[in-house]
Amino acid sequence: MKILWLLVLLFVFSFADELSQKTKDLKESERISKQLGKKLDDLAKDILASEKNLNNLAGQIQKLSQETLKLEENAKLQNKELKTLNSQNQDLLKDKNAMENKLVSLIAENFAFDLPIPSGYIESEESFIAFELLNSLDEVLKEEFYRLSKDYELVSKQINAKQAQIDKINTNLKKYNDDLIKLEKLKLEQIDEIKRQKTDKDIYTKKLNDVQKQQVELRNTLAELKIVSDKQEKASNTSSSSNNQAVRQLGSSYQNTAVKKYKGQKTIAPLDSFTVKQKFGNFTDPIYNIKIFNENVILRSKTADARVKSVFGGKVVFAKETNLLQRVVIIEHNNGLHTIYAHLDKISPTLKVGKNVKKGEVLGRVKNDLTFEVTQEKFHINPLELISLN
Repeated sequence: MKILWLLVLLFVFSFADELSQKTKDLKESERISKQLGKKLDDLAKDILASEKNLNNLAGQIQKLSQETLKLEENAKLQNKELKTLNSQNQDLLKDKNAMENKLVSLIAENFAFDLPIPSGYIESEESFIAFELLNSLDEVLKEEFYRLSKDYELVSKQINAKQAQIDKINTNLKKYNDDLIKLEKLKLEQIDEIKRQKTDKDIYTKKLNDVQKQQVELRNTLAELKIVSDKQEKASNTSSSSNNQAVRQLGSSYQNTAVKKYKGQKTIAPLDSFTVKQKFGNFTDPIYNIKIFNENVILRSKTADARVKSVFGGKVVFAKETNLLQRVVIIEHNNGLHTIYAHLDKISPTLKVGKNVKKGEVLGRVKNDLTFEVTQEKFHINPLELISLN
């Protein structure tokens, strides 16, 4: 029967541990999913905050380790002293109990001697002698009672003093054990934080590499369409199969992008409702300290499956799916202006290369993020200069 209960308990504990681990894994999966959807600079802030937290944890662990190391030898001595004190207290308590029994006995005897004289009692010489003897015995009992009381008081004080020492040692040992538990928790927290930071850095590195690869692919497309020059495209084309190498080379296009100010009138935005997820222009990566030039903006739609509209009237010169940018539409406008709409989830079925579109005409749909780029006569323009943000 006992074996059966043991097996049941083992199963319950094993199930509880497995459930706890699954819950932990689920929370981490949800966290990773959330991190994947974050902006590059927000993800960088998380990594920097994690670095700060790790430094703080390392400081706490070092301090607590030094404290527990100092207390370790003292804890061994105090455990030994605690054993001795407990043994001494046990002996004192035995003495105290014996004294208590003796005091009770003396009080009972003294009470018997102090009984009142019975009625009809006739005093005689013998009775007088007996009373004298009783008085003498009473004095002896009182002296013994006084001495025993003093001894009892002394033993009680000794017991209290030793108990105070025991309590103090127990408090010190509890602090030592609490510190050990706290130290172990901090170490586990440090391990979890390192794992989280590694995951975030992997996501961040991939995002940086994706920025580079997508920018290269878009530049190749624009160069093929003669929208930007081959010289600019070649200067920026620095893709690499190695993640670390790609990260090191990400900033190569920093000084190679030709930019000009937009001087035309403001127009409509490609999305009805959005926030700016990535801005145009210089960006210094705070993790690897790499300089990047964003040639486009990323607009996050506030509604899912949002319509993407042409900001000006013009002619479709490109409309198809690509390797990295999903579906891309490029519209040619007057004055050498081109607008590029990338990461579309759908392209309007009526949209074909060579078709003329009107301002505000739907080009396709996007689930979340739209990459929006503008060029004019082989120069890049900040897309936000074209549109009204009101």
